[in-house]
Amino acid sequence: MIVDAEDLIGTARRSVGLSEFGPDGWQEGLERLLRAARSDLTLDEVAAQALARTVHGRLTNRLLIEDWYRRQPTEPPPVEALVVIHGLPRTATTALQYLLARDPKFRYQRRWEISSPVPSREAVSDAEDDRRLAAISRGEDTKGGSAQHISELDGPVDDNLILGLDFHNQELGLPLPSYTRWWRGSSLKTTYAYHERVLRLLHNRRPPRRWVVKAPYHNFHLSDLAAQYPDARFVMAHRDPAVALPSACSTVATAQRNALPQQPPDPAALGSFLLEHLVEGIRRAIADRAAIGEHRFIDVTQQQMEADAVGTAERIYDFLGLELDDSTRTAMAAWAAANRRGARGRHRYSAEEFGLTKSKIRTAFGDYIERFDVAPEIE
Repeated sequence: MIVDAEDLIGTARRSVGLSEFGPDGWQEGLERLLRAARSDLTLDEVAAQALARTVHGRLTNRLLIEDWYRRQPTEPPPVEALVVIHGLPRTATTALQYLLARDPKFRYQRRWEISSPVPSREAVSDAEDDRRLAAISRGEDTKGGSAQHISELDGPVDDNLILGLDFHNQELGLPLPSYTRWWRGSSLKTTYAYHERVLRLLHNRRPPRRWVVKAPYHNFHLSDLAAQYPDARFVMAHRDPAVALPSACSTVATAQRNALPQQPPDPAALGSFLLEHLVEGIRRAIADRAAIGEHRFIDVTQQQMEADAVGTAERIYDFLGLELDDSTRTAMAAWAAANRRGARGRHRYSAEEFGLTKSKIRTAFGDYIERFDVAPEIE
């Protein structure tokens, strides 16, 4: 079954009665995504419909965002400051973002707003926002998430939905290795420009303008991100890759099975691809970090987070030149206690189920382990 870009673009325009998609840059990513779907997937009717729904949502959101900008009497204010959490996946990046999100000084994306960035009614509170109410009606108000994910209705989410609006997200939720390889070698300059465009929309009606964003896959394009946000500061999370990588494999495998249950991933192929992919991401992060400047980075390990989350936050605040007040300190301590490892059950996985060994993984990440003195983890 063929999924055609022009058909999808036309359908999106007709569905909302709008025509302008905003700044260029997204078109190549869309074409590459559809090309990869045709080459990497068995594109049966179910898979084609799932892909079409994803593309339709992104295109209609772009149309609505650009219409929102057209209707504004003045340009929304710029991002005041940006804190970027990145590193290997499964290294407590989500926990770090949730921890900083306890502080009302920070703005972050909530899934219910970033899934549909333009509100239907702007002069309402969050509690009355139609998008939030719809999320509750879908059962998304559960606390805590699962053993694999921390998730709360009003908690932060990572940048994948924004990057997807420019069709430059790594797309590991579908088995599209040819697209992901293209993506990691492409420029994300237009993508990060659109990233800021969306953040400005979001904080226009709901400040503050000091953002904390998170995505492990920022590793691949830190220089493009830093060029868009020249004052950004970076928090790099670390963990033994022999544990982090199999955990990532398990999480990606679950996402791919949920997306396409008729086409479950081959575990060994997935393990091999993610090893290649994440080693390359760390290599690029190390090179870009040296070019951007070490003074703009702070390193945090998962062990430090688990041993003393508030102390870790204090160190980050010192790095950012911010004050950690007593009420935020108390909120952080309460959140950390409620979300300690194992609080949502145990996430079980192994290197071997993905055709890997801990020794092979540590060898592949040898430069990273040596550079950051990453300690082996004994589970």
